[in-house]
Amino acid sequence: MSGDRPPRRHGPRQPARMLHALRRYLCLAPVPDGQSPAFLRDRVIALPLLTLIAFGTLSLAYGGVHDDSARVARHTSPALVELTRAEVSLAQAQREAESALTGPEIVGLGQTYPTLITRATQNLNQVAQSPALSASQRQGLQVVSGLVVAYNGYVGTADRNRNDPTLSKAYLSYALSMLCETTRSTGTPARCTDRAVHGYEATTIQDRIDQLERSLRTDLDAEAGWGTRPVVLAAVSCAAFVLLAVGLVRTLGFLRVRFRLLSLPLAAAVLPLLALPVLVLGTVRVHQGQAAVRQIADVDLAEVSTVSDTSAVPNPIDTLQQRTEHAMSGAHSADWASVTGFILPVGVLSAATTGWALLAYRRDYVRVPRREAFR
Repeated sequence: MSGDRPPRRHGPRQPARMLHALRRYLCLAPVPDGQSPAFLRDRVIALPLLTLIAFGTLSLAYGGVHDDSARVARHTSPALVELTRAEVSLAQAQREAESALTGPEIVGLGQTYPTLITRATQNLNQVAQSPALSASQRQGLQVVSGLVVAYNGYVGTADRNRNDPTLSKAYLSYALSMLCETTRSTGTPARCTDRAVHGYEATTIQDRIDQLERSLRTDLDAEAGWGTRPVVLAAVSCAAFVLLAVGLVRTLGFLRVRFRLLSLPLAAAVLPLLALPVLVLGTVRVHQGQAAVRQIADVDLAEVSTVSDTSAVPNPIDTLQQRTEHAMSGAHSADWASVTGFILPVGVLSAATTGWALLAYRRDYVRVPRREAFR
């Protein structure tokens, strides 16, 4: 019918209104004359909310990075070091057994071999007590410990039968096959081959230890990396901090111009924002320490564990352990991690102070309308 009105079209206006409301709440829109109560009302909602978002996400991101740092320094890196110690001790024990039982003069095992086996067992027990291991890794380590006991039994049997060279060599050869994958060329004794056995084919002690080391190195890489979650939280936190800083500065300017007032509570709320660059710097330093530990674990420790003779280098594992400890202590990871518990309480206190101050200003402004003359 000709008298019917065309329906109203709200579509094009709706996004504009939403954008204007968003700019108003984020303190990006100018404040028209006569809109002071509405501006204060918006600030009462926006500034405390931005404060909680900024400090909450910062606490989660900062805490996640430094929790990983503590795990690297206290659990994963020491577990890798102890596994390498056990692997090297077992290799040295095998060489000692071969020298004592198959050399020109068969003298028996003596005290060196039992000392090396005891040291390797203690290293494996220390790894078993580490929180760095998952359930599957712990189960694999239990299998290794059982194989070491069986290996030591066969070497002991070879020692007790050392007067029968054929029987002694047979038991020693079987012990070697339990320790590592072996190869035998014509006229040469069996030796450990390159360790390239993975998965279900890893049945020897060295193969299983190598598999466990690779698993721990994968965990270390994940812990020493930035990770998706901390990066996303840090991005949200940075955006919230920028909007919060803009909102606080604009609100302070608004109160100065309209009320002739310098708000000490809002000025105090700006002070915690100045600590943000310091926290970022500390996090970067800690991450550099984690990267150094990862480099040592992936390259240097892995190289030591595959070297057949470590006697040429005095205490190589001790040196690498000191380097990992120095990398984390030099970054002051423990000191930076202690800040984590203060971030969220400071944010809550800042949000409460900001909200309380803005509520007081809005209440006074509504009760005394003539202050509008200060515009």
